[in-house]
Amino acid sequence: MVSLKLLKFFSVVLSIFLLVFACKEKPGKSSLPKLGTAAIDFNCQDPKGQTWSLDKVRGKVVLLRFWADWCPYCRYEMPVIEKYYRKLNKEGFLVLAVNVKQSPEVALAFTVQLDITFPVPLDPDGKMAKRYGVYAIPTNFLIDRDGTIREILIGEVFKEEKALRDLLKDYFRLG
Repeated sequence: MVSLKLLKFFSVVLSIFLLVFACKEKPGKSSLPKLGTAAIDFNCQDPKGQTWSLDKVRGKVVLLRFWADWCPYCRYEMPVIEKYYRKLNKEGFLVLAVNVKQSPEVALAFTVQLDITFPVPLDPDGKMAKRYGVYAIPTNFLIDRDGTIREILIGEVFKEEKALRDLLKDYFRLG
């Protein structure tokens, strides 16, 4: 009888302990930036060794996309994004598709397979994704010509071209 009461007591104490400490935010965890705030600058290299940063591309409209090759949405959304990149690149549209926690070889193989021509900076340890509060793949940030975050889109959003077109229509003439 005593051991059953003792077991119940420890179960209750353990449950309370887990509830209190499991719900606390982990140290170093960041949240998504707020709309209308300056995008966080970074320096990341692509598989070809070129370094990319937002400061270097100021004056362009940037779609900053966090992705990985295991993401099913990325497989069919990337060609949609590529189409608009090719169409609007000369007008100041830049896609920086940041590959998260994968090797340069994996990122390069994926982009070659899908004939992707926009830059693919690498985030091998996930630090940049963490700084941006990315908790799901894909996550997209639309950054205006002044470096301000205007939209945050998480998950499957560019399955249809219309979503990307609507996102870009305020920045480019899409006739």
